[in-house]
Amino acid sequence: MIWAARPKRAEILRTIGAPQETIRTPQGLLQAAQAAETKRAHDAACTACPYTVDTCHECRYNGAAFRDERFRNPLLSCIPPCAKYKTQQAQKRITRLMGDGGVGERFRSRSFATFRATPATKPAVDLCRRFCAAIKRDPKVPGLLLKGSYGTGKTHLAVSILRETAEAGIPGMFVVVPDLIAKMLASFDAKDGKAGDLVETAKSVPLLVLDDLGAENPKPWVVELVYVLINHRYEHMLPTIITTNYDGKQLDSVFGRRIVSRLTEMTVPVNIRAEDYRMRGVTA
Repeated sequence: MIWAARPKRAEILRTIGAPQETIRTPQGLLQAAQAAETKRAHDAACTACPYTVDTCHECRYNGAAFRDERFRNPLLSCIPPCAKYKTQQAQKRITRLMGDGGVGERFRSRSFATFRATPATKPAVDLCRRFCAAIKRDPKVPGLLLKGSYGTGKTHLAVSILRETAEAGIPGMFVVVPDLIAKMLASFDAKDGKAGDLVETAKSVPLLVLDDLGAENPKPWVVELVYVLINHRYEHMLPTIITTNYDGKQLDSVFGRRIVSRLTEMTVPVNIRAEDYRMRGVTA
């Protein structure tokens, strides 16, 4: 009877997005019906998804049991891989690669919700939020150049951007520039090849944060490394967030015109003029 039910058969095929010739046997139609039922349940659950990038591995559709179901019923390929889960796995690979060079423990839980905006910092917060909205629509949107003195919240805002965009399925990489340099030197000494992996990942990740650019007077090879990263992302229109204590002239004198001219074109400047929040209470 199920083989003869043409209207229902057509509805099943529409649900799983499969062509007519996909189903050739009663067993195939049964698998298609099961896939369609699962797809409807998945879509309903996905619409009201309670999971974050940090917890999405707990979802039934991202677990090992569901991977086994996919193996037994190939028509379950109609259910696309979860964007949050893919981002989670990408972030784990980046974390393994970066080790202690990624987001530190102090900033790991930072978000826009925990940022205490003041009249002085509100314009910067608004620009960062607008960037998050823009990159969800356009993966090649210009990045941001967060400039300001010590303790004005640049790193907090950069991490907040990474957290919000990750929830939208956009993998990001957080690199403290001095730590990257130290890791590169350690890799060169160990001859373990990790230096190349770090650079290639930083060049190609959908969203890169370079934190504390210009924190120390760089050697020529460091300037060249920064150029390689910036130039690749400039040419491929990959969004990059830069945080720095330097203004444009200082960046120019340290890194040169070829880097600064690219940064000028590929980022929107965000000037954060605020007091050092770390010193509040100390100088009061």
